[in-house]
Amino acid sequence: MRRWFLSLLISIASTASAGTWQAYPSDLPQFDYSGDLLEAHWQELTLISRVDFPSVEHLLDQMKVYPDLALRTLQDAQAPNAHPALHAILEGSFEPLSLAIQEVWRLHYEGHFEEAYELGMQLGPFGKVPAIYALSMYAALVVEDKDKKLELFAASASQSEALLPLSPDYAFGQFGLVYSHARTLELLDTSAARSSGYITSSLEILKDLHERYPNRAIYLGTTGAIQAGIVERVGSFLGRMTYGATESRAIDAFEQALELERSMPVIYNEYTKALARLNNSDFHDHSIELLTTCIGLTPRSAEEALNLRACQRQLDAIQRPKGKP
Repeated sequence: MRRWFLSLLISIASTASAGTWQAYPSDLPQFDYSGDLLEAHWQELTLISRVDFPSVEHLLDQMKVYPDLALRTLQDAQAPNAHPALHAILEGSFEPLSLAIQEVWRLHYEGHFEEAYELGMQLGPFGKVPAIYALSMYAALVVEDKDKKLELFAASASQSEALLPLSPDYAFGQFGLVYSHARTLELLDTSAARSSGYITSSLEILKDLHERYPNRAIYLGTTGAIQAGIVERVGSFLGRMTYGATESRAIDAFEQALELERSMPVIYNEYTKALARLNNSDFHDHSIELLTTCIGLTPRSAEEALNLRACQRQLDAIQRPKGKP
């Protein structure tokens, strides 16, 4: 029964998917988290997100903690076109929804970002969380066109903002919004970035998240990335006066992140990109060291494999003789 249901989910996701997204590269490592493998590897797969495994017990617990989330989930389940897994909760069965959300995460970690997004968006608030994450990672790591990136990050931010009132203190939801805004800031010119309001709000949320969860490296890494972007645009003096951002604080944030977690390719990738923004030749050797460490890691998911690819590309660019394309 379970295997049949998962096959049905994949079929529905494939049918709903329009095929307009770029595929995960076939020359990168491929991953299989079918069946019980997803739960068996859950802790290592979620070092960034730190989300709980979407078991039936977890879904029920979240609905007790967040009444608005429970209400919206029930409302979505009553819709005439509700996904079968979501509709099943009206009959008191949460297992189909639990399995469907697991499938969204499985598709994401295996690199099927479009299918993950399409399926997750059909599963109410619980499914939209990993769906938005898949969209954000796809925009950051696969899409290369600037305008398309901005479009997708805007969609991710809008969808995150719509979900947050249902569970206002949900850390992963808060971080999802910050991530979309931080990526958008990287793509805007200085005037647009400053007028967006994203800089101050993002730093405030990250500070709160770090205080609540001091052992989560990604909050420090994202803080360092935003601070490096500020310094790149206005320098350390104005950056410190306006946003409390300096070159040394950006670097320190990344160093603290690495002290907490040295096996996450994304930290090395973002750290080296931040050093490039600071545009200081003193960081050349350190960048090579970071990138060499990064590409030596073993990826645990498509997301990590794409970060390793980004590290390799940065290393190639740094080591390429001047004047060569």
